Amino acid sequence: MYRPIAALACILFFAACGTNYEYHSTESIEDACWTYTDTINFDFTIEDTSAIYTLYVDFDHTADYPYQNVYTKLYTRFPSGKRLSRVTSFNLFNNQGESNGKCSGDACNVHLILQENAFFSDPGNYTITLEQNMRKDSIRGIKAIGLAIEKTGKKG
Repeated sequence: MYRPIAALACILFFAACGTNYEYHSTESIEDACWTYTDTINFDFTIEDTSAIYTLYVDFDHTADYPYQNVYTKLYTRFPSGKRLSRVTSFNLFNNQGESNGKCSGDACNVHLILQENAFFSDPGNYTITLEQNMRKDSIRGIKAIGLAIEKTGKKG
């Protein structure tokens, strides 16, 4: 009788400890081949401009992805229509060739910080766009990319 209750309590405890994202979305990349023309768009709405956020990027990739990192061109479109861009490198593997994430068989997931202590000065709709910015038009091994936005509980 106590085992089912203890199991239910453990499930509820671990579910309560999970991260509660304000926004989370993942976009698949067809045939795990990311080309220059394949842009990944994440559209989200921010209402609480007093909150501080942490933004994360997730890369689902094959264990034999041939590079240590992936260069991206990242664009942010603000509610005003203003658009900023920057080139960002994400390290999927460390210097020893070990994944910076978790792998199971041929599938790896790397959860990386895109920006800490982020704030949004205007409420409204935002878009973050990622473009592949490597030296080759087609890079094989990237299966999906995700964006997660977490409220830190701090106020700006």
